[in-house]
Amino acid sequence: MRSAASRASLLCFGLLFLAGTASAQQVGSVVGELHVIRGDFPGRVLVELQLHSSPIASQYTDEQGKFAFTSLTNNLYHVIVRDQRFYPIDQIAVLDLSITSSTMVQIQLMPREKSQASGSSQGPSATDRYLIDLSEYRRHFAKPALKEFDRGVESDRKGRREDAIRHYEKALTLAPDFYPAHNNLGSDYLSKWDFSAAQVHFEQAIKLNQSDAQACLNLGNVFLMTKNYDGALQSLQEGLRRDPNSALGQFLLGSVYERLGKIPEAERALRAALASNSTMSRVHLELVNLYLLQKDNSKASTELKAFLSNSPDDPLAPKAKELLKKLEAAR
Repeated sequence: MRSAASRASLLCFGLLFLAGTASAQQVGSVVGELHVIRGDFPGRVLVELQLHSSPIASQYTDEQGKFAFTSLTNNLYHVIVRDQRFYPIDQIAVLDLSITSSTMVQIQLMPREKSQASGSSQGPSATDRYLIDLSEYRRHFAKPALKEFDRGVESDRKGRREDAIRHYEKALTLAPDFYPAHNNLGSDYLSKWDFSAAQVHFEQAIKLNQSDAQACLNLGNVFLMTKNYDGALQSLQEGLRRDPNSALGQFLLGSVYERLGKIPEAERALRAALASNSTMSRVHLELVNLYLLQKDNSKASTELKAFLSNSPDDPLAPKAKELLKKLEAAR
């Protein structure tokens, strides 16, 4: 039977997993597949990847509809399909390298009716809540502001964060209501650990665009990192009401519930994150922490094995292997 000190050392070792994971990996990928609803796949289809509403890459799928965009950094991306044979698609793909090196998206293409494909399209129905026209908001702001914003996006893409911040700030002096610039600024300040500045910009983005799920999730992350768990819970629940399929939102929600001691709720949220995106391997590590808190070493070992199976090259894999050995030796 293990001593209390031994159990405590294992728990502390496990809880180290999520400390400092933000810089564990540098680049990742968005991979996916296209499928056709009520029809055969037509062959190669052009897919575009956008960052902050600006195209950064495009490629044709293979004959089976598979595609992959690589060498990406932490961010919220939009996978865009504009093919005259189908209704337009804009699907969000969140890449968080502290959780996974690869985000998977499955896209269902809805064929247009022949009359609609020839020019009389009425577009997607109102029930398609997450299909949006990314160019719509750009028509409401002055070109100089958009130009500064696009320069900020380009600087972000090249890793020049301070330049990006200057461009976003300039965009806001020209168009104070330009909410995408607030969201991008919040993300850049969060990456600098400037939580107060990040909070201000995420809150402003939400105020200006009530339907912005990502800004709510970003704000929840700020509150989680600053240990304002009540604020985090409220923001994440708001974000998930707007985008209930967000794997990142469920992951963050599970992390908050764990810290509040709400173990069943934490486990449900983390399982929901994995159900939405099974490639989020770091969710397994959060589950490890959860089960160590419950002193359930068997389940903790199972999650460690799942993590190592899914992400054998992850920078935290050596620590996971070490913890797994300790847990198995303590049985």
